[in-house]
Amino acid sequence: MMKAIIADHTATGQGVEPAEPHKKRVGFKKRSKIPGVMVTQWMEELPEGKSNPDFLRKPIALTIQEGRTAAFKAVVSGEPRPEVSWRRARGDMNNTDKFRNKYDESTGEYTLEILKVTTDEADTYKCYAHNEFGKAVCTATLNVIEVGFKKKKAMEEADMATTDPAEFRKMLRKRAGRAKPQEKKEGDVDESFWEIMTSAEKKDYERICTEFGVTDYRWMLKKLGEFKKEQEEEQKLDGVMIPYSENMEMKHNLKKVGKKLVFTVKDLLPEDAGLYQVDVEEVNVFSTEFKIPSVNFIVKIQEVKAKEREDALFECVLSMPLPKIVWIGKNATLEDGDKYSITVSEDKLIHRLLVKDCMQLDKGIYTAIAGIKSCSAWLVIEADSGPPIPYKKKSRKTTQAGGSGLNVEKLAQEQQLKLQMGNGEKNGAKTQDKAKQQKMAMVNGNAEHGEGHGFDNSRSRLDCGGSGGLDRKGQDGHDSGGADLNDIGIKGTGNSNDALSDSGAEYTDSSGRVLPNKDPNVGTSQNSDDPNNNLLNNHQQDPNKEKECLIGNSKNDINQNGLGGHKDDGDAANRIYHGNERMTSDKETEAGNPEASTTNTGKNQNALKGRDAQNGQDATNQHKSAKIGGHSVMNGEDDQHASNEQDAQCTKDVQKIKSTHYAQNEQEGLNRHTGISGENNGPSDRQSDRQAESLDNIIGHLKSFGEHELHGKDKNAENTGQDPSDSDENKDRTKRRLRQAPLLPEAVADPGVQFVSGLSNVNVIIGQPAELTCKVSSDQCDGTWYKDGKKLATGEGIIISKDGACHKLTIKNCQADNSGKYRFEADGRKSESILHVEDPPRLNPGDLDKFSEPVVVKAGQNAIFKMPFVGQEPMKIQWYRDGEELIEENNVKIEKFSTHSRLILSKCQRKQTGEIKIKIKNDHGTVEAYSKIVVLDKPGPPQGPIEVGESSATCIEFKWRPPKDDGGSPVKNYILERQQIGRNTWKKIGEVSSVPHYRDTDVDHGRKYCYRIQAVTDEGVSEIMMTEDVMAGTLAFPGPPAAPKVVSACSDCINVAWTAPSNTGGSRIMGYNLEKRKKGSSLWSAVNPPEEPIKEKKYAVKDLVSGTEYEFRVTAINVSGAGEASPPSEFVFARDPKKPPGNVSDLKVTDTTYNTVSLAWAKPSQEVGVQDEAKGYFVEIRPAESIEWIRCNAHPITLTSFTIKGLKTMSMYWVRVIATNDGGNGAPTDVDNYVVAMPPPVRPRFTDQKMNSFMVVRAGNSLRIRVNFAASPWPEVDWLKDGVPVSKRATISTSDGTSQLLIPSSERTDTGVYTVVVKNMVGQETFSVEVRVTDEPKPPGPIALEENVPGTVTVIWESSPDEKRDDRLHYMVSQRDSTKQTWSTVGDRLFNNKFTACNIMPGREYHFRVYAKNDMGMSEPSESPTWGSSRKRDKFVIKMPIYKEYNLQCAPSFLVPLKLHTAPKGYECYMTCAVKGNPVPRITWYRNSISLNTNTNYYITNTCGVCSMLILRVGPKDEGEYTIRAESSLGRAECSTTLTLKE
Repeated sequence: MMKAIIADHTATGQGVEPAEPHKKRVGFKKRSKIPGVMVTQWMEELPEGKSNPDFLRKPIALTIQEGRTAAFKAVVSGEPRPEVSWRRARGDMNNTDKFRNKYDESTGEYTLEILKVTTDEADTYKCYAHNEFGKAVCTATLNVIEVGFKKKKAMEEADMATTDPAEFRKMLRKRAGRAKPQEKKEGDVDESFWEIMTSAEKKDYERICTEFGVTDYRWMLKKLGEFKKEQEEEQKLDGVMIPYSENMEMKHNLKKVGKKLVFTVKDLLPEDAGLYQVDVEEVNVFSTEFKIPSVNFIVKIQEVKAKEREDALFECVLSMPLPKIVWIGKNATLEDGDKYSITVSEDKLIHRLLVKDCMQLDKGIYTAIAGIKSCSAWLVIEADSGPPIPYKKKSRKTTQAGGSGLNVEKLAQEQQLKLQMGNGEKNGAKTQDKAKQQKMAMVNGNAEHGEGHGFDNSRSRLDCGGSGGLDRKGQDGHDSGGADLNDIGIKGTGNSNDALSDSGAEYTDSSGRVLPNKDPNVGTSQNSDDPNNNLLNNHQQDPNKEKECLIGNSKNDINQNGLGGHKDDGDAANRIYHGNERMTSDKETEAGNPEASTTNTGKNQNALKGRDAQNGQDATNQHKSAKIGGHSVMNGEDDQHASNEQDAQCTKDVQKIKSTHYAQNEQEGLNRHTGISGENNGPSDRQSDRQAESLDNIIGHLKSFGEHELHGKDKNAENTGQDPSDSDENKDRTKRRLRQAPLLPEAVADPGVQFVSGLSNVNVIIGQPAELTCKVSSDQCDGTWYKDGKKLATGEGIIISKDGACHKLTIKNCQADNSGKYRFEADGRKSESILHVEDPPRLNPGDLDKFSEPVVVKAGQNAIFKMPFVGQEPMKIQWYRDGEELIEENNVKIEKFSTHSRLILSKCQRKQTGEIKIKIKNDHGTVEAYSKIVVLDKPGPPQGPIEVGESSATCIEFKWRPPKDDGGSPVKNYILERQQIGRNTWKKIGEVSSVPHYRDTDVDHGRKYCYRIQAVTDEGVSEIMMTEDVMAGTLAFPGPPAAPKVVSACSDCINVAWTAPSNTGGSRIMGYNLEKRKKGSSLWSAVNPPEEPIKEKKYAVKDLVSGTEYEFRVTAINVSGAGEASPPSEFVFARDPKKPPGNVSDLKVTDTTYNTVSLAWAKPSQEVGVQDEAKGYFVEIRPAESIEWIRCNAHPITLTSFTIKGLKTMSMYWVRVIATNDGGNGAPTDVDNYVVAMPPPVRPRFTDQKMNSFMVVRAGNSLRIRVNFAASPWPEVDWLKDGVPVSKRATISTSDGTSQLLIPSSERTDTGVYTVVVKNMVGQETFSVEVRVTDEPKPPGPIALEENVPGTVTVIWESSPDEKRDDRLHYMVSQRDSTKQTWSTVGDRLFNNKFTACNIMPGREYHFRVYAKNDMGMSEPSESPTWGSSRKRDKFVIKMPIYKEYNLQCAPSFLVPLKLHTAPKGYECYMTCAVKGNPVPRITWYRNSISLNTNTNYYITNTCGVCSMLILRVGPKDEGEYTIRAESSLGRAECSTTLTLKE
């Protein structure tokens, strides 16, 4: 291979930094495998296994529309892995918001992204890949397409600039004389010249050549053409031509639509992603990158069954965050709007589709599409089982069906944690790989520059964060650049196993995971007494343990593996964490024992102990922590004081450390001290001496460094006897060694409480409850609710509750003033939402029932419809008739008022009969009501033509159809008239019944007659309908018989039978004609001769072809002739009968429940001549106590599985299956053993998705705890209170998978933890609920005021009597001064009896109030004495009128009595009434004079005088008289009602 020695003209920062700044690096130019790539190699012969950088795939030229994102991608090779950087020909790339560098570990791609490109970014970009053995460079051009209006504007400005002569003088500028540029030869032209020329316009060629000193234009144009041609060839190699079709036959298709070209890719796969370019006549006009997100569904959408007018919810969880996915319903893309609500969680993992107000039209398949993945599910709409209400549209339901049934929030949180851990592992892998490359760079640099005491480390920086660590001394005492402390090596001779040897090193990734050492016998120390004696206290290597080390707030770790050296196959000996993390030994981390290190095998490693492996000298460091620039470095303790502001001080301290370190080494005679690489990398004698240097000198070197860390500069000065600042040589060396990058990384602050799911906007109808719910990341966090900036508390109509990490605000009865912005704040975080209280139009049920009644009027009369309503104005009122909107005209008048609307239809006509609808709409909703108008008029004429049933010599029988419109009244009778053809007179036959049928027996044979018919109703007589002529004695053929049935069949004969026709044509049947037809043919052939009809209703067909399939039909014959043929029979083969099938095999029970048994079996085998194939199966069942078999399916089933339903719970059954075919039934196959109708054993589990674990109950109210569970067999249910069985005061009822504990009147002693234990033979499950029974607290005691500090007042009060019984009781302090008349809260949630009020102004009087608060509310206030004095003012005397005291006490009375109730069996019954009385009366419910207050089957409540009782399931025992009694000291009142059971 031809090689040329060239000088490296790489600009600073583009490639590898030169060894010495004043020398150009000399390399060898090589040819790359990829055209257009220039490769430079620094040395002629490379070490074995090493290679210079090269491009496997280079970036290609792009043409991008303005505003889009451009991405250059490159893949490089080289050992060690090269570093990649990007530059542009014109301008810099310092704007990180515009230019972003990325690296994909999985594909090895380096990407330069340019966000929102503009014309300023149109340039030639250069990609550099370099390592210590060479570099590789390639270029790519970015062309930007301007948008239309900007391009037009630019062209107009250019035309103005060139056409305006007045502006031409301004463009001229004076130029000073300059020397003639020196002509450059072909090899002297800078590479950037050609890159600029390729993207420049021809008018700029002269200017660019002048700037670069090129004068030979012909040579330049020739070389430029060759350069562009080479780039075109490279472009062809980089891209792959895609074959496509124009008719959607191939994977890629190109279709022209007008002036647009549409490129389509079918059946997307992950490999279809990439960069797509469009070339028109070999010119690249457009480039775009097509990305396919690598996302999958963790939870797919599930089938949803919803009822009409109910909402349906589909939800799914993705594996990767996506801001939006595509929802498709019934082959149409769904958008967020009134019908569909599409929501995405904050972490973009949970996507939901809510179908509102489901109707039958909404059922179908719904699909969620994310990337190239999709999932589908059915939406099934069940019809409402309630009775239909005529002319009334059913109201919308507030319930919601669907959902995945899983805790999708928890799954999404786990997936987000996995994604974060995955990113950490990737970053760790990158760090480890980078450390290995830098290690090799140090070794190779030593081999190349092995002279002196060191080697060139200008590119050998080992770090975790991209900046260098501590420096080392280089060749001949000169600074060599970037080696860390691990360059020192610590690899001793003899049997030394010190902790910092190369073989004992470990690596840590960016996430802090320690990769174990491959050699378990290295890294141990033979003698160790103190487990906490140093900064890096290493223990014996254990693959299951790991060590952590905290170094303040550093931006870069000291090195990849602590302070020790490492090999290529080693890992970091210590783990270095960023931020305020805990640093402990591996024993402490795993076992939590701070003295675990003392139990080690005596091989405690100590990196900074100063131990000599040969002479056993031991210097113990007694300090456990050190500070570097104010950053604590602790062993086993947390550093709580790290901050970013200490980086500068940290850098100064490190300078002092290194200065003292080298001064101490020189004093001890370590003038030639350098690091040991662990291997002999060169022939240098000094290097051999360096490897043989005693270990104690090196550890003493480290000890001095460690002591400076532990004791500071003053302590180190005392040990060395020399001030490091006095050494000029040390100062100079320190300045050369120090880096500009900070040593320690910034602290990673604890994120604190985060919102898992924030608040969402809520729309609620006025009068209905509303809930605002959010969830935070910690269940220990308490928050505060605000409305429009005002703090909220639990009070009248507002309930604030907390369930673990979920916080809920409930508004019971929403009114218009409840609208506003609500905010929840917790630990400095907040989430906001808006509550809209809507007031849609509403109709009174009584008015609606009245409106729904049809309006009946006669023709010519007026019809009036009136509909009252309520709702927020303005309202839009529309009236419809049969779906068509009515507008005011001559006969239509619409009146609209604020409370009602009227529709007046004048002079109604019969055609106006139909449905009337009123539609009322405002900004909050729409309501509709339906009615009907019926206009009565005379009927229309009867409908023809007539159907003649019989026309004989003595009779004509015919029938007709009733009028199409009966005029709104039923037809009472018909009037008939007859005319004989040839005569002018009509004979009145008279009135006949309402049945449209007549038999005329007064006829003459052969005569023709015509009839006139009129319909008669209560409203009048219709028009005349005249029939066609009918002749007496015409032919009447018989009707068709029923389809023939095949009785039997063989190869030469088929027996067929049939039945006589129902219509004989008025005469007897004389015989039948039978026809046959082969399957697939259209021709029917007679079976019997036409002149010999078949007398009987059966026949044996013998003229057959064996194996052929036939069908038959039959025709009846009477006196008039043959009638219409019958429908054809079923096809039948002319072949011998089949043999019955054999027994089914492998019959087994697949599943059982309390009501069903599922079976499965295999088909029976076939044997020619013995048993044929089975066509179906019968399943039979026999109860154990019976001897008769019951067939479960009336018709044979073709499947080999069946589910038997309707079984009796826990009963035993015998089951068998019988195969059948045309030849009969086979022998039955029984199940080996009887089957019990019960499900498989199931461990008890609770079925409620959300179960409250905390309840607060007011003393005196009923305490009710209800749980739902599933278990098989039926479990035992026990209730415990604080670990012991509940008292007899509690009533426990268990049935149908539900258990309930009820205490009718709770007391404070009922406070405790209630546990329900559900246990059966499989296992048990428990659930606990903490119940707190409390009441409004009593007020605090007297208040005393003290002034301990001027300007403040200390408020001291005595505790509330309830404080000892309620551990959640706290206090609130309010303040009012003499200048204000309002009380303001100055202290809340106070758990002590003292509070200090500040900002007390002199000359004012202050009053204080103290309230006691708990979960139930707030006590009466305790007033304080007046504090301070006010200015004396003249007395203002007011004569107050004397008011007569009014006694508010009254005897109990019922404001709203009980109503009569009729309830179906099994349904709920809700009784309610309203009672008043002062004092509050005691309420007692009775059924048939028996008290119900302690009966658990009735749910009784009393809220503000509204007394309610709910019967969950009405049965026969609940029927009777119900009485409610209200008693007080002033009297008694009763109210009764009757409950009737409706069957």
